[in-house]
Amino acid sequence: MKLKLLVPFVLLSISYSLAQNVFGVVKDYKTGETMIGASVLIEGTQIAASTDISGKFSMNYNGSFPIKIKVSFIGYRDESVEVKQPGKQINVQLKQDEEILDEIEIIEQRLSKKQEESALTVEAMDALAIKETPSVSFYEGLGNLKGVDLTSASIGFKIINTRGFNSTSPVRSLQLIDGVDNQAPGLNFSLGNFLGASELDVVNVDVIAGASTAFYGPNAFNGVISMTTKNPYNFQGLSASLKVGERSLTEVAVRWADAIKNKNGEEKFAYKINLFMLRANDWEADNYDPVTDSDYPATNPGRFNAVNTYGDEAFLASNNHYDNTSSVLNPTNGNAGLGAFFRSGYNEIDLVDYGTENLKVGTSLHYRFKPTLELSYAFNYGTGTTVYQGDNRFSVKGIHFFQNRLELTKKDKWFIRAYATNEDAGKSYDAFFTGLQMLERQESEQDWNTRYANNWRLFGYGDSTINLPGYVPYDTTLGISPNQWYETMYLPFFNANSSTIKEWHNDVLDFT
Repeated sequence: MKLKLLVPFVLLSISYSLAQNVFGVVKDYKTGETMIGASVLIEGTQIAASTDISGKFSMNYNGSFPIKIKVSFIGYRDESVEVKQPGKQINVQLKQDEEILDEIEIIEQRLSKKQEESALTVEAMDALAIKETPSVSFYEGLGNLKGVDLTSASIGFKIINTRGFNSTSPVRSLQLIDGVDNQAPGLNFSLGNFLGASELDVVNVDVIAGASTAFYGPNAFNGVISMTTKNPYNFQGLSASLKVGERSLTEVAVRWADAIKNKNGEEKFAYKINLFMLRANDWEADNYDPVTDSDYPATNPGRFNAVNTYGDEAFLASNNHYDNTSSVLNPTNGNAGLGAFFRSGYNEIDLVDYGTENLKVGTSLHYRFKPTLELSYAFNYGTGTTVYQGDNRFSVKGIHFFQNRLELTKKDKWFIRAYATNEDAGKSYDAFFTGLQMLERQESEQDWNTRYANNWRLFGYGDSTINLPGYVPYDTTLGISPNQWYETMYLPFFNANSSTIKEWHNDVLDFT
């Protein structure tokens, strides 16, 4: 009875040993950290594998020993290890390659000699630099490169600029992902990485800081940001990341890639899936100081044009400029003290959604007819809600971005590519003009101004202003011009009584 139980156990152990006869772990030589996605190949065969999230690999091999395995990873020197017998763990340590130089290929048939001589400055981040960037994300890490400026339009919306063109609307900067323009058609520029590639799927980024119109067309006047994503044949397995931070920031990313072999052990079909999700409470725009170069300070009793208040820009100034004598020099009409008054408007915090959300999904299918001939189809989708700072403040709400790409590539020779980009702006809107339109729908600017001035007279605040201590009416016997009287007598009186006059304006505003 014991023998019957032992035999299946022995057979099972032998079978397991044969199925896992070449296995091991790959680590960084300096840090000792396990390396995810390193490629492992049995030399002289097509048997290969990639290290998993723990840096481990395993391969089925039924041939004779000893054998040699080759281990490679971008940014590291290839390492060959001899395996003399099966069933023993292989420990591989990779050293960083300090002499790797990024290569820029210029297709001579497309460019003239004069174009080839154009100076270009190329800054690059490889997979190792992306992994080790001290910034929140690899995209923000690009701001550390020479000649590159990073502008944060919001928590989830970053803008890359080069050549000193620091703008939140880089309409002449070109962003490419796997050679495809990532521009949002409705906005006419790329939404940073809000609709870009997941960090886990980016293998390298090249930033061309010079004017590149000769090479990439007129949209590249301010430079090019070119990203390359990971090929599922070379980067297989599961990758995941989780980031948390202030303002309730939570970022989750997952990548899965795999390749399917045929009966000859060749990897013919491969695929990858990327998921990315970001949530955070964005910074609130609550600057209620007067706009730059405003004619009316924050002490103006009739209010002023505030930075993050929309709809308060239009005003009626009964004493705007010194030559307006209808109310200042002739207060009998009841407008004394009215001065310049503004509509209250809407604060931005009441108009936009500061709950930033960003979801990105990327998938691709690949088929190799030959080792150098590959057909691929990629689909990318992005959606989200954020606040965008352009010429005005925009609430980008529920935007949807779709991109499909079909490509046939002969490695290092040629490619045929077709792609389509579609965008749905969702419920996005201009917060500034929204505030104006909301006020206009309630009452026209002219009607509101007229009603406000009438209420000032109705409440008798014009006469009350004249009776305040220190008021000196204008008279030609003073021997000064109206402008001089306004500067030397009226404004000091007006400022000295501004708190009282402000209370009266608040009463009129509430009633109006």
